[in-house]
Amino acid sequence: MPASLPHGSALNELMRESFLLNRSLLEAARQLTERSGVTGTQWGVLAALDYGGEPRTVAETARRMGLTRQSVQRVTDVLADNNLVKYLPNPADKRAKRVEVTAAGRVLLKQLEERQHTWVAGVASNHSDSDINAAAQLVKNIRQRIGKQSEIILAADT
Repeated sequence: MPASLPHGSALNELMRESFLLNRSLLEAARQLTERSGVTGTQWGVLAALDYGGEPRTVAETARRMGLTRQSVQRVTDVLADNNLVKYLPNPADKRAKRVEVTAAGRVLLKQLEERQHTWVAGVASNHSDSDINAAAQLVKNIRQRIGKQSEIILAADT
Protein backbone atom coordinates (compact mmCIF):
# COMPACT_ATOMS: atom_id res chain seq x y z
CA MET A 1 0.00 0.00 0.00
CA PRO A 2 1.46 3.42 -0.91
CA ALA A 3 2.68 5.56 1.99
CA SER A 4 0.65 8.60 0.98
CA LEU A 5 -2.75 8.72 -0.69
CA PRO A 6 -3.85 12.36 -0.56
CA HIS A 7 -6.72 11.85 -3.01
CA GLY A 8 -7.60 8.54 -1.43
CA SER A 9 -7.72 10.18 2.00
CA ALA A 10 -10.08 12.83 0.70
CA LEU A 11 -12.28 10.15 -0.85
CA ASN A 12 -12.26 8.18 2.40
CA GLU A 13 -13.50 11.30 4.21
CA LEU A 14 -16.19 11.82 1.57
CA MET A 15 -17.28 8.19 1.94
CA ARG A 16 -17.45 8.54 5.72
CA GLU A 17 -19.56 11.69 5.37
CA SER A 18 -21.74 9.93 2.78
CA PHE A 19 -22.50 7.12 5.23
CA LEU A 20 -23.39 9.69 7.89
CA LEU A 21 -25.49 11.63 5.37
CA ASN A 22 -27.34 8.43 4.47
CA ARG A 23 -28.16 7.86 8.14
CA SER A 24 -29.37 11.45 8.46
CA LEU A 25 -31.53 11.12 5.34
CA LEU A 26 -33.07 7.89 6.60
CA GLU A 27 -33.87 9.57 9.92
CA ALA A 28 -35.36 12.57 8.12
CA ALA A 29 -37.53 10.23 6.02
CA ARG A 30 -38.66 8.51 9.22
CA GLN A 31 -39.63 11.87 10.72
CA LEU A 32 -41.35 13.07 7.53
CA THR A 33 -43.45 9.90 7.35
CA GLU A 34 -44.00 9.54 11.10
CA ARG A 35 -47.74 10.27 11.12
CA SER A 36 -48.48 9.24 7.54
CA GLY A 37 -49.07 5.52 8.04
CA VAL A 38 -46.10 4.51 5.87
CA THR A 39 -42.39 4.11 6.48
CA GLY A 40 -39.64 5.94 4.64
CA THR A 41 -38.96 2.77 2.66
CA GLN A 42 -42.62 2.43 1.70
CA TRP A 43 -42.67 6.09 0.67
CA GLY A 44 -39.64 5.55 -1.57
CA VAL A 45 -41.17 2.53 -3.28
CA LEU A 46 -44.55 4.27 -3.65
CA ALA A 47 -42.85 7.28 -5.26
CA ALA A 48 -40.84 5.01 -7.58
CA LEU A 49 -44.00 3.15 -8.59
CA ASP A 50 -45.66 6.49 -9.37
CA TYR A 51 -42.69 7.82 -11.36
CA GLY A 52 -43.84 8.54 -14.91
CA GLY A 53 -47.48 8.00 -14.01
CA GLU A 54 -47.72 4.66 -15.84
CA PRO A 55 -48.19 1.25 -14.21
CA ARG A 56 -44.99 -0.81 -14.14
CA THR A 57 -43.89 -4.14 -12.79
CA VAL A 58 -42.18 -4.65 -9.46
CA ALA A 59 -39.08 -5.86 -11.32
CA GLU A 60 -38.91 -2.64 -13.38
CA THR A 61 -39.27 -0.57 -10.23
CA ALA A 62 -36.60 -2.59 -8.42
CA ARG A 63 -34.14 -2.08 -11.29
CA ARG A 64 -34.83 1.66 -11.31
CA MET A 65 -34.19 1.80 -7.55
CA GLY A 66 -31.14 -0.48 -7.60
CA LEU A 67 -32.85 -2.95 -5.25
CA THR A 68 -33.79 -6.60 -5.44
CA ARG A 69 -37.16 -7.54 -6.87
CA GLN A 70 -37.94 -9.50 -3.72
CA SER A 71 -37.44 -6.53 -1.39
CA VAL A 72 -39.56 -4.25 -3.56
CA GLN A 73 -42.20 -7.00 -3.84
CA ARG A 74 -42.53 -7.22 -0.05
CA VAL A 75 -42.98 -3.45 0.27
CA THR A 76 -45.40 -3.33 -2.67
CA ASP A 77 -47.53 -6.05 -1.07
CA VAL A 78 -47.81 -3.92 2.09
CA LEU A 79 -48.75 -0.89 -0.02
CA ALA A 80 -51.42 -2.97 -1.77
CA ASP A 81 -52.76 -4.20 1.59
CA ASN A 82 -53.14 -0.52 2.55
CA ASN A 83 -54.90 0.33 -0.75
CA LEU A 84 -52.10 2.68 -1.83
CA VAL A 85 -51.37 0.60 -4.95
CA LYS A 86 -53.23 -2.06 -6.88
CA TYR A 87 -52.07 -4.91 -9.07
CA LEU A 88 -53.17 -4.97 -12.70
CA PRO A 89 -52.91 -7.70 -15.33
CA ASN A 90 -49.88 -7.53 -17.57
CA PRO A 91 -50.65 -8.54 -21.15
CA ALA A 92 -46.91 -9.04 -21.80
CA ASP A 93 -46.37 -11.42 -18.86
CA LYS A 94 -49.15 -13.12 -16.91
CA ARG A 95 -46.88 -13.75 -13.89
CA ALA A 96 -45.44 -10.23 -13.58
CA LYS A 97 -48.39 -8.00 -12.77
CA ARG A 98 -48.18 -4.26 -13.28
CA VAL A 99 -48.61 -1.99 -10.28
CA GLU A 100 -50.62 1.22 -10.31
CA VAL A 101 -50.69 3.85 -7.57
CA THR A 102 -54.27 4.43 -6.37
CA ALA A 103 -55.91 7.80 -5.79
CA ALA A 104 -55.26 7.35 -2.05
CA GLY A 105 -51.61 6.65 -2.83
CA ARG A 106 -51.32 9.82 -4.90
CA VAL A 107 -52.93 11.91 -2.15
CA LEU A 108 -50.43 10.51 0.34
CA LEU A 109 -47.52 11.18 -2.05
CA LYS A 110 -48.66 14.79 -2.47
CA GLN A 111 -48.82 15.29 1.30
CA LEU A 112 -45.38 13.77 1.80
CA GLU A 113 -43.96 15.78 -1.10
CA GLU A 114 -45.21 19.01 0.50
CA ARG A 115 -43.54 18.08 3.81
CA GLN A 116 -40.37 17.15 1.97
CA HIS A 117 -40.27 20.46 0.05
CA THR A 118 -40.51 22.41 3.30
CA TRP A 119 -37.76 20.28 4.84
CA VAL A 120 -35.52 20.57 1.75
CA ALA A 121 -35.93 24.35 1.66
CA GLY A 122 -34.77 24.55 5.27
CA VAL A 123 -31.76 22.31 4.71
CA ALA A 124 -30.75 24.01 1.45
CA SER A 125 -31.15 27.57 2.77
CA ASN A 126 -27.48 27.84 3.80
CA HIS A 127 -26.11 26.69 0.43
CA SER A 128 -26.21 28.07 -3.10
CA ASP A 129 -27.80 26.06 -5.87
CA SER A 130 -24.45 26.05 -7.68
CA ASP A 131 -22.69 24.52 -4.65
CA ILE A 132 -25.40 21.87 -4.28
CA ASN A 133 -25.32 21.10 -8.01
CA ALA A 134 -21.51 20.82 -7.94
CA ALA A 135 -21.67 18.45 -4.96
CA ALA A 136 -24.33 16.34 -6.68
CA GLN A 137 -22.24 16.16 -9.86
CA LEU A 138 -19.13 15.15 -7.90
CA VAL A 139 -21.01 12.38 -6.09
CA LYS A 140 -22.48 11.18 -9.41
CA ASN A 141 -19.02 11.11 -11.03
CA ILE A 142 -17.55 9.15 -8.11
CA ARG A 143 -20.49 6.72 -8.14
CA GLN A 144 -19.97 6.09 -11.86
CA ARG A 145 -16.22 5.67 -11.36
CA ILE A 146 -16.86 3.14 -8.58
CA GLY A 147 -19.08 1.21 -10.99
CA LYS A 148 -16.32 1.17 -13.61
CA GLN A 149 -13.71 0.11 -11.03
CA SER A 150 -16.02 -2.70 -9.88
CA GLU A 151 -16.28 -3.92 -13.47
CA ILE A 152 -12.47 -3.89 -13.77
CA ILE A 153 -12.07 -5.84 -10.51
CA LEU A 154 -14.70 -8.39 -11.54
CA ALA A 155 -13.10 -8.83 -14.97
CA ALA A 156 -9.69 -9.38 -13.37
CA ASP A 157 -11.12 -12.06 -11.07
CA THR A 158 -12.39 -14.15 -13.99
